[in-house]
Amino acid sequence: MNSQTNDPRMIEALQGASSLQLYQLKAIIEAMLADPRRGMAARANLHLGQTVRFVDFRDGQMRSGKIIAMRDTQATVLEQGTQRSWKMPCVAMQGYTDAERHTEQAPYDPPPEPVAAPSQARKFQRGDTVTFDERRTGRAITGVIVRINQQTATIGLADATTWRVPFDMLRQVLDI
Repeated sequence: MNSQTNDPRMIEALQGASSLQLYQLKAIIEAMLADPRRGMAARANLHLGQTVRFVDFRDGQMRSGKIIAMRDTQATVLEQGTQRSWKMPCVAMQGYTDAERHTEQAPYDPPPEPVAAPSQARKFQRGDTVTFDERRTGRAITGVIVRINQQTATIGLADATTWRVPFDMLRQVLDI
């Protein structure tokens, strides 16, 4: 079974369910995922820099990436291939070893990129959560846009420091 696609056995098992049964199943699953103990247990098995699998909420496909920031029961993952950042609950991802990652059956096929706007600045707004790689150390830094300038954005970090960063270095963090 290809980990990049939906599990056909799971879909087949659900095909015969009524809409009411599917809705009931959805309610049960949401309640289980909302349990704080589950979130803390998932968080305990993850760490910065770890390679993880996660579900793309838009199409249900499995994606791969590396954890670049963590907070309580959420993490920010830098997606492999597209270099997009995703902010998601720890229960929406699973860590795996390098050996497992190298045995993936199919090459990574990222979703198509959205059509680029004429100006890089138009992609970003004040209040957006973004990430960028610090040039000297290469570490990923995540913050919130506090000001849009002509060529750069001013990024505020949790420790009250700010950075002026060119738009081409910024990646949006998707909050799911």
